[in-house]
Amino acid sequence: MASITTRKGDTFDLLARRAYGDDQQSALLRSANPGAVEPFEEGVVLTAPDQPTAPKNKPPTVQADNPSELALLINGQRFRFWTGISITRSIDSMDTLSISAPFEPDDRGFRETFKPFAFAPVNVNVGGAPLFTGTMLSVDPDLKEDGRTVAAACYSVPAVTGDCTAPASAYPLEWDGAKLRTIAEAIAAPFGLSVVFDADEGAVFERVALKPGEKVLPFLIKLAQQRGLLVSSTERGELLFTKSIAPGQPAARLVEGASPLVDVVPVFNPQDYYSEITGIEPMVVGLRGGQVTVRNPRLRGIVRPLAFEVSDTVNADIEAACNAKAGRMFANVVNYSCNVATWRDPSGNIWKPNTTVTIDAPGAMIYGEYEFLVRAVTLSRTSDGGELATLALTIPGAFDSKIPEALPWD
Repeated sequence: MASITTRKGDTFDLLARRAYGDDQQSALLRSANPGAVEPFEEGVVLTAPDQPTAPKNKPPTVQADNPSELALLINGQRFRFWTGISITRSIDSMDTLSISAPFEPDDRGFRETFKPFAFAPVNVNVGGAPLFTGTMLSVDPDLKEDGRTVAAACYSVPAVTGDCTAPASAYPLEWDGAKLRTIAEAIAAPFGLSVVFDADEGAVFERVALKPGEKVLPFLIKLAQQRGLLVSSTERGELLFTKSIAPGQPAARLVEGASPLVDVVPVFNPQDYYSEITGIEPMVVGLRGGQVTVRNPRLRGIVRPLAFEVSDTVNADIEAACNAKAGRMFANVVNYSCNVATWRDPSGNIWKPNTTVTIDAPGAMIYGEYEFLVRAVTLSRTSDGGELATLALTIPGAFDSKIPEALPWD
């Protein structure tokens, strides 16, 4: 995002013409600057968000000498003094980045680079291509006898919607008979975000509203889940709506005791495992809402029910919402974490979420080759060149409203 300084007598129309070359973008300026009153006096600084529908300001690129060269840019300037970097990319959450570096408080450059509450833009390129586009969130210096260091936590550009509500000037935000893309683009516009769908957006929502005080990202996730979609971010900092990939074309086959697999750790959560899941339509005065129940064929003779209210949807989609919740149950209760001693799969591509891998690891209760969905990938590298990829794995189909036919220990 940029800013624009007013001249005496400016209006939103004039400012939009100056900032975007189009006075039709005045509504975008209004929504990003709640409480601003026109005509303006001289010297008022206003936020001028990026135009989501215009060609995006591409993430800065740095020429790379080899495909593995990593470039970290903070405030558009390359920062070479990091000692450790860790990037986490996920199919159902926003990308994050952790940076560790020595801290030199007497150096003005270091003080400007790591400044609390500055929300500096941060980019990571590998081999000249963007891998992370985001914002520096927290800065934590650490003073010890053996030296001074600083750690910075960053998140992808769209992750700001998880912290914030819509600006006050945007309300009321209500839709009748609207599809998810329409809703998402309207809410994302004041933040200057581009919205990307690489899957069908599903049926319309009969009636939906974003209430004052309700944060944007949880609201969008709730709607996306009712359409069987996942919300995350792209390498370029776009807000992404997608579906999980179907099994059948694994990116790698990993075997216990064979390189590059380092280890496999199962993570089970039995308290979120249910015998049946029931979606209940909200009651209207004088009318009883409908119900749909999905039973877990793997848990018979045991009573562990879960009921939830399906709101903001039409009757035909109650079943879809219920099936989606049943599938997600398996994503929450059966997970594996495995470390791989390389950032790249056998085809030479950097590991990424929403791919699949097969694992054969009897020591981790995977009795025979089983195909997993890669839910998230954490890519870690140290300044001396050491690297590790951690794959967070879950049951395939869990994000696609499907109850698995088999489990790893069957």
